[in-house]
Amino acid sequence: MTWYAIERIDDAVSLTRSLLFPFEFGLWARLAVVVFFIGMGSGGGNVGTSVSNVPSTAASAPSTGASVDVPSIPGEIIALLAGIAMILLLVWLVFAWIGSTMEFVFVEALGEQSLSIRRGLGRHRGRGLRLLAFRLALLIIGLVVFLGLTLGLFWDPITTLLDGGDPTITGSQIAIGIGLLVLAGIVFGIPLVLVHGFTTEFVVPVMLARECGVLAGWKQLWPTITAEWKQYVVYVLIAFGLRIGTSIAGGIAIAVVAVVLAIPFVIVGLLFGLGTVVSGTLTAPVVAGIVVLALVFFLCVALVSALVYVPIQSFHRYFALLFLGDVESNFDVLGEIRPPLDDGFETSAAR
Repeated sequence: MTWYAIERIDDAVSLTRSLLFPFEFGLWARLAVVVFFIGMGSGGGNVGTSVSNVPSTAASAPSTGASVDVPSIPGEIIALLAGIAMILLLVWLVFAWIGSTMEFVFVEALGEQSLSIRRGLGRHRGRGLRLLAFRLALLIIGLVVFLGLTLGLFWDPITTLLDGGDPTITGSQIAIGIGLLVLAGIVFGIPLVLVHGFTTEFVVPVMLARECGVLAGWKQLWPTITAEWKQYVVYVLIAFGLRIGTSIAGGIAIAVVAVVLAIPFVIVGLLFGLGTVVSGTLTAPVVAGIVVLALVFFLCVALVSALVYVPIQSFHRYFALLFLGDVESNFDVLGEIRPPLDDGFETSAAR
């Protein structure tokens, strides 16, 4: 029995090489733009922050004769942060729509080994909107499950805290809660991740090949999954291993560049912070300046990451497209550049 995922690794490398070399700056730049928005559309633009407040520590300090005053946040700062959050959400939704549309532009570019972003966006914006709606539905399902379990497990402490009381949670309660959340992550999280990944790697090309929507694409893909489930299991395992390897390599390169880029931003940020310390007040302009500074740094790192991930994303997507076409020829979007399974591949496609 031929395992398509094993056979197609070298072919994916060859197709990636034929697409990107000899080096052409214009093509790389356009692909970097596509990869950048794809990262935004698939969740790469989410930024998570966590803030821990420990007022009990300050309250327990009378034995030392010292006290810690927690400064109150002015209402205008809260309003500003809320406004910034809403603007960022709207911006992310626009980026996510463009990123979802770019999924189709990217697959089409890999098949044709040429890329026109403007033409692709115009042709696939409707498909991109449907894909975004499907992704948002998955995200909402995941959030509802996680938040529902969290509220169910820690309802009493949460309500006590909101009422201004002092909640108490035993170590056993925390251990049981974390264990149940991890179990829920396995039971619900893994299927959601697989659905998201299969939608991106398989349903998107099916939508292109069969000219259908997301649900219709899943309806056509599902029989191949049930009939060739062993092939898909092998693909998932190999693709997971390849992702780990390429993510480590790409992460190291991006980390080095990010450290270099961070130096001027840190200097400017320290100047903002020094002004706040001297004045003793946190003003709205200072907060806005720090947010803008952080966003500019984030965008710079994201653009560099896109360049680094052009060959990585091209390889992984070629790998998925080769596998999909082997499982079901009606889903093939590579056409003439698809190498046969039994023969070696030689670069012959021209841009």
